Amino acid sequence: MTQNAPAGFLGIAPATMLAIGILALLGLVAGGFLLHSRLGELDTELAFAKRDVESTNERLMSLQREVSQIRQDQSSAAAMIARLDNRLSAQPTSPMNNVLQITAFEAKLIREFLMKIDAFKPRVEAGHKVGDTIPEDRLLDFSALLTQGVPKLKNTNYTIDQSGSIIIVSENRIVAILDFENVAR
Repeated sequence: MTQNAPAGFLGIAPATMLAIGILALLGLVAGGFLLHSRLGELDTELAFAKRDVESTNERLMSLQREVSQIRQDQSSAAAMIARLDNRLSAQPTSPMNNVLQITAFEAKLIREFLMKIDAFKPRVEAGHKVGDTIPEDRLLDFSALLTQGVPKLKNTNYTIDQSGSIIIVSENRIVAILDFENVAR
């Protein structure tokens, strides 16, 4: 006859209970090791993420400095433009304000050509400005020879005022005034 071991808790033999306890303990230890290794991986990932955030913050600060510099430059440029506008508006009207831009070389060619053909008889009073109208009966046509040398003069006429300025006209409106002081001889 066999002798049975005394029954333990819930009728389970103490050796079986010990085996179950050891298995449970081994499961906890294995789970702890697994959790520990996973925590190590998370620490590594967090370190990478922290470096990425720091790098992004550095780039963001750099961009903020650049934007600040651009705003300063823009403000300086706006102030410079305002100063230039003020200087330009304070200057009297000059041939550079002409609608038809005639270079100094072209102005010299025009003046010399008109002097050769003796076309400097005043036909209008002095004091006109760009944009004024001149009656058609006061206008003369440029020579085809001159318009070949200075193509800008095509479809324009001219007249001479009492001060000797050459007034260039298109559609009865003054588009340029060439005076003696502003023309190189």
